[in-house]
Amino acid sequence: MTQAPAEELRREFTGWSTFSLAFAFISPIVALYGIFGIGLSSIGPGFWWGFPITLTGQLLVALTLGRLASRWPFEGGVYQWSRRLVGERYGWFAGWVYMWTLVIAMASVAYSGATFLAAVIGLEAPSVPVLILLSLLLLALTTAGNTIGRKVVKLTVGLCLFAEVVGSVGIGVYLLVFHHEQPLSVLSSGLSVAPGTALMSMPIVLAIGFAGWSFLGFESASTIAEEVRDPQRAVPRAMVFSLVSVALVVCFTAFSIIMAIPDMAAVTSGAVADPVLATLEAHLPAGVVRAVLLLFVIAFVASLLGIQAAASRVVWAYGRDRALPGSATLVKLSGEDRMPRNAILLTGLVSALLYLPFQNDHVYAILVAFTSAGFYAAFSFPVLGLVVASLRRRWQPGPFLNGRLGTVITYAAIVWLTLEVVNIVWPRYPELGWAINWAPFLMAVVLGAAGVVVRSLSLKEA
Repeated sequence: MTQAPAEELRREFTGWSTFSLAFAFISPIVALYGIFGIGLSSIGPGFWWGFPITLTGQLLVALTLGRLASRWPFEGGVYQWSRRLVGERYGWFAGWVYMWTLVIAMASVAYSGATFLAAVIGLEAPSVPVLILLSLLLLALTTAGNTIGRKVVKLTVGLCLFAEVVGSVGIGVYLLVFHHEQPLSVLSSGLSVAPGTALMSMPIVLAIGFAGWSFLGFESASTIAEEVRDPQRAVPRAMVFSLVSVALVVCFTAFSIIMAIPDMAAVTSGAVADPVLATLEAHLPAGVVRAVLLLFVIAFVASLLGIQAAASRVVWAYGRDRALPGSATLVKLSGEDRMPRNAILLTGLVSALLYLPFQNDHVYAILVAFTSAGFYAAFSFPVLGLVVASLRRRWQPGPFLNGRLGTVITYAAIVWLTLEVVNIVWPRYPELGWAINWAPFLMAVVLGAAGVVVRSLSLKEA
């Protein structure tokens, strides 16, 4: 495919701001509180061990994608690497999966953030329609922020870092020092395995599946590579450092909250709807709790900004390659900051429309499953492509991890990704019906069929 005429993006992101954007995308608050209640009620306090295990696997992926980012520091990340490693068609579908994963992630994060926004404004036990309305409000806010320019993104990311320091680290230290309610032995609770338990039903396997949600988004630094100064070095470093720093905060804060839960039996039985909120309310004055929840909302908004920035850049990269219908419109840059506003508006609109088919009590669980499975599947495309290129001796490395160690890490990364994809999509809940258990597979079929149609249309238009 030939590229459409496009103005160059401005390189206004430094190494620090690139790291900050990736950090805000992952966001310890979003990474932890998005699945904390689900993990505790499904497994127990022992689900904490899923975090360090998952971090080990994801670090392999971050290092591998860092190798690709140092070789090809282009806007679009996963899409750009895959098409250069294997070919246009392979790259197109890799980017298609990644693009939709980012858009679905926007809906997931907005919905989770809406629960905290509801608490801030005093809504008790909000219904699904109310939460969706608040989610749409958050999506509208972040879409407006992204269209204004990079200064708004940088400012919001700065507020996110402040919110993380106070809302995650600060609260974690306070709870651990002044409200240590549980013994260390509680971290083994819920991990026991009954005789005859199937491998995929073991608590630690399920914990790793839940924790998979927490360490996604580090690769977002690569999606803005053409807006970063010295991207061959800055982008890989931002990816790895953002993942590690977020993981350390998540592990510490999760540990602190578990230790501070006053009634663990009530939490693990599911009697407590939100264990984070219940724990904060048990140990902090009402006014302080509301202030902390406001910090949570700020972190969710910053994460949404980062996710949408990544999604819009992937769409823009497709537009530049005339790889989507309407490419001439999608590739346009506007405003003083030369922002891809049409691509930004499109991602916001599509994300908002995703709530239409999910008007039920399981909307969040379905969106989380789609998001997690989508990210791991999207990562698998370029990592597998790099394995194939290495075996065929067609890989010319960049400056990051260009020796044999990098090759070994790449092979280990594809094994990890395969295992985690299977873990996440495994149908474990027959009591919820076939539609929910097989939702990720159904979505894959729908997106695959839609991708065939859209690609054929884009080829005709090109």
